[in-house]
Amino acid sequence: MQFWFSGLQWSEMNKSKKLWSILKIVILGIASFSFGLTITVLLLTSHSISKIPILQRIQPPRMISFNYRGFASRIPKLYIVQSGSMEPAIKTGSVVVSYPSENYVQGDVITFAPNGDSKKLITHRIVFKLYPDGADSPARYITGGDANEDFDTWEIKDEYILGKNILNIPYLGYLANYAKTPYGFLLLVIVPATIIIYEELKSLLNEIRTLLKSGFSKIKSRFKRRKLKIEPEYTASQGENFKDKDKGIPKVSVLLPIFGASIVFLGLTASFFSDIENSIGNLFQAGEWSQAPQGPQPGDVVINELMWMGSTKGASDEWIELRNTTSNTIDISGWQLTKWVTSGTDHEELMFTISAGKSIPPGGFFLIAQFPSGDPGSALNVTPDEISTSVTLSNTALQIRLFVSNWDTGGTLIDTAGNKSTPLAGNHKVSQPKKFYSMERNSTPGDGTISGSWHTANTSVGFDSGEDIENRGTPKSANSPP
Repeated sequence: MQFWFSGLQWSEMNKSKKLWSILKIVILGIASFSFGLTITVLLLTSHSISKIPILQRIQPPRMISFNYRGFASRIPKLYIVQSGSMEPAIKTGSVVVSYPSENYVQGDVITFAPNGDSKKLITHRIVFKLYPDGADSPARYITGGDANEDFDTWEIKDEYILGKNILNIPYLGYLANYAKTPYGFLLLVIVPATIIIYEELKSLLNEIRTLLKSGFSKIKSRFKRRKLKIEPEYTASQGENFKDKDKGIPKVSVLLPIFGASIVFLGLTASFFSDIENSIGNLFQAGEWSQAPQGPQPGDVVINELMWMGSTKGASDEWIELRNTTSNTIDISGWQLTKWVTSGTDHEELMFTISAGKSIPPGGFFLIAQFPSGDPGSALNVTPDEISTSVTLSNTALQIRLFVSNWDTGGTLIDTAGNKSTPLAGNHKVSQPKKFYSMERNSTPGDGTISGSWHTANTSVGFDSGEDIENRGTPKSANSPP
């Protein structure tokens, strides 16, 4: 009798184990399927991506039942390096880990949002820490890339800093960027999740089949025992149910789609290492699978130099120089330049439309002047690409804007120079010694509406002999250093 009771215990324990095993498999299968489905929906709907709180790094927190900002501030953030301006310390394609600090010092590598623009994150080194309003005032930081010749043109406030670089992982960013593509997402998330779900469902079906077979066997056996009045005896075969006949794939394999999804989310964060040549203008948008923008984009052509004061030949000897910052020829046919006018009611108006068939070669210049070279009213000895008497530049309310096609009917704004006040750089002095020094853009263009993006010319290239002393500028040549 005691032996029969032991057999009953084994039977009950075996039932409990099987039910618990089935429950675990069902939970795992539902969780894996829900996880994969959620990630797929989020990544295939860009408007949903923008609502994920973890991606809204600068926006006000959504409070639930705890201090979200305080909690989030203690979480390290990962960013992908998109250019080489911090090489050799941090290579292109690396992933950097930034952690907020209470104090930042000269030499720290920080991730920040220049001018508070959370859509363009940059990671550079602190070159100077300044206290412009006194030692008790908030600090301001000047940054720069290790591989850049010039410092950045902005001053960074504490509230713009997301964190200090505490770790960088070389080349992981390439995998993360691949994971953002449809093929990468399928390979790293969908395929592993599908395999796991399939194997778990197969294991679940095998367990159910075994359980049903065992149940029918026991019912049939009990009927026979009752009919023959034979007491049940425990046999070793009853303990075989403790063995998992079909374990399926190891449960640790569920980490594969989780790892793949984490790589995808890593790909949704980026820190642009501002390159001196052309990566300042790069922007990052999370979760969009699309081709690169077509046609010229803001920053591809910049207003590079303005001779707003005229020259020793006369106040009308004004000119504008454009520069192509890309490695491709850009067709600028029909592009328009506008100016800010203060006569009457302040307003913007069209100044000049570039002729058809005009273009700027890669890294080249395009000069628009009032007079041709050799004219008595011009000090230039280089040939302008366009000549027009409509080129007039204000000495008191200067702002020039460059548009693709019609400026007043939706044309793309490519660049702006000046902020509707006195010129941001340049020197004009009519008494001896005379000074007619142009307003030149920095090699890293930056924001053309702030003074930090400009400097006064200190060399003379492209002027007639004898006119290159009191006139300074570099028409159709690289600008002088700041």
